[in-house]
Amino acid sequence: MPVRNAPSVIPTTLRFIASRLSHRLRGGAASVSACAYRDRVDAVLTQMKTMVDACDWIEVAGDAQAWINTGIEIGADVPVTLLASGRVYVSRALDVGFGPSVGLWYRLGDGAVSKQIGDACTLPSAGGGTLSFTTKPSGEFADPGGTFDAAVPREALSGSFLVAVIRWRTDALPALQTAAELDAELFAPALQRFQTPVEPPAGWHYLWRLGRSEIYRACDDDAPALCCHTRADVGILQFPLRRPLTAATQLSWNWCVEQLPSKLPEHTPPTHDYLSIAIEFDNGLDLTWMWSAGLPTDTIFQCPLPWWDQRETHWVIRSGAAELGQWLSERRDVLADYARAIGGPPPQAIVAVWLIANTAFQRGEGKCQYRRIVVSDESGEAVVQA
Repeated sequence: MPVRNAPSVIPTTLRFIASRLSHRLRGGAASVSACAYRDRVDAVLTQMKTMVDACDWIEVAGDAQAWINTGIEIGADVPVTLLASGRVYVSRALDVGFGPSVGLWYRLGDGAVSKQIGDACTLPSAGGGTLSFTTKPSGEFADPGGTFDAAVPREALSGSFLVAVIRWRTDALPALQTAAELDAELFAPALQRFQTPVEPPAGWHYLWRLGRSEIYRACDDDAPALCCHTRADVGILQFPLRRPLTAATQLSWNWCVEQLPSKLPEHTPPTHDYLSIAIEFDNGLDLTWMWSAGLPTDTIFQCPLPWWDQRETHWVIRSGAAELGQWLSERRDVLADYARAIGGPPPQAIVAVWLIANTAFQRGEGKCQYRRIVVSDESGEAVVQA
């Protein structure tokens, strides 16, 4: 039988509730009203009449049960910038919710789904179509085309996103440069993303189910490290790698975790913010080795989130803050760990290495670096990250 030895969720849940109520009593974070946000954007665009073809405002409700067809036809290669504000709540009373970079999705026509990057981004040049929006936590799509997964009941979410769909009459670059000069806070992020997008290192890509993000990049220094910086967002980076799973299969890596995303144990839904590395197997399951803020080393537990609870198992290999900021080396016997943590008939192969970063729930911040990620077996080594 697989090991499941996580402590009761009740103490962590009570600590989380106390922390959120205390946050509310202190006044929480100030937010800009939807009307003030819209007025501010409109004021900038009014000064750019010759560069703006149209700006449509769309409200995307958190309780949307289907895709919202905006009726906005986007021509092929028409430059479009999306500005988004607001929050969708799982629990408004406890301030458990997510922003556009976690749960605002769009698609053109019947194309693949895409997630908003930050609060301001420009759509990549592509074929046109009718623009649609929806809100979705991770795990609620059945396919990359955006079909809702009937097996994952939709939670009762409140709140909404307000989205400005700006179609530029000129090329995007001069339009964004002018807008950023008029209001840097609103438009400079979109300009920066357009000019210098944050891309993952070669060979890696984001899992479509959680969408693209700006979490992972090659580090700026000379060392061949992969940097992770997550703040109020979520992303899974994947490196496809198919190799037979044998008793000799090992996963090794070096990492330096500078900041953990959570101060509370991560085995409850609202505290499930964490950093980890994982192996995906050919049976659709994955095993992830994580650094916990408070769970004891060798705690093994099933992911507490819907959809993921049928697929993902967590194993705590580091705990607490004592070793933060240090480069540490890890090595795992993958098949032995699978047998202990998941059990049942073993998979035949591994199909990918994952890096996971989640700060969607408590909206905190996490930082780490990875070096020398290697999958090895009797046939040799596969270097995933130098």
